[in-house]
Amino acid sequence: MSTRTQAFVNFYAAMGTLYAYSKLDEKARELAAKQDISLRFKVKGGPDGVLVFEGGQIKAIPYQKGVKTDIVLYCSDVNKFNDLVDGKGQSVIPLKGFTKLGFLLNKESAFNKLTEDMATLMRKKEFDNKDEMRLSTLLAFYAMVSAIAQIGNEDDLGKVSAKKIPEGLISIEIPDQCYLTIKVTKEPQTKLEVIDERCPNPRSKMVFDSLETAKGVIDGKLDAMSCIATGKIAMSGFIPMLQFLNNILNLVPKYLS
Repeated sequence: MSTRTQAFVNFYAAMGTLYAYSKLDEKARELAAKQDISLRFKVKGGPDGVLVFEGGQIKAIPYQKGVKTDIVLYCSDVNKFNDLVDGKGQSVIPLKGFTKLGFLLNKESAFNKLTEDMATLMRKKEFDNKDEMRLSTLLAFYAMVSAIAQIGNEDDLGKVSAKKIPEGLISIEIPDQCYLTIKVTKEPQTKLEVIDERCPNPRSKMVFDSLETAKGVIDGKLDAMSCIATGKIAMSGFIPMLQFLNNILNLVPKYLS
């Protein structure tokens, strides 16, 4: 496992799943709406991204010139950032927004409440009701697909498989529950990007037959190849795209736990 890739997964797939949480859960949306603010995490040798809270929505985007930032936090290496996300340390240097750091330091802030509540929900093994199980699984599904893109872009083994995926759109679905699209582009270099929408004409499709199957694969309790063999995961379209995508999917449990 690459600690550098872990940092990208932590920002875009772990923190990035706050996007889905604020989208799918009303209480999370109300918390996110308490303050419009943007946090830039500048990680040496790793991601340079901005977590944007705006109008009750949260999104994780790459930093580029002109993007508004209220707080800028610098991590001198990827391990310190990974420790920060795992709650094992606070080794970051604030470069901007000193008067707004309460948004990060206050345990009752929207940022800390949302990240804590989401992590607790995603790690639950037993649920109070079907709605809670559904929300937990959909959050994990968003995280899984986002992690596929980051692993394909950053991990050495992931990049080998990603380079073999032909250009086009891949739909990853749980019917009637969630539809996400991975866009594969080849120029100037191979890049995987997640689009939060249903693709009407994907070049290939990977369809999980149920929330339970998706949850099992995400948790590492079910093997994706076995699920394909038994029909719990259906593949259609240009199959070579999915064969190499599945190689990346098999790396996801190493980075999401």
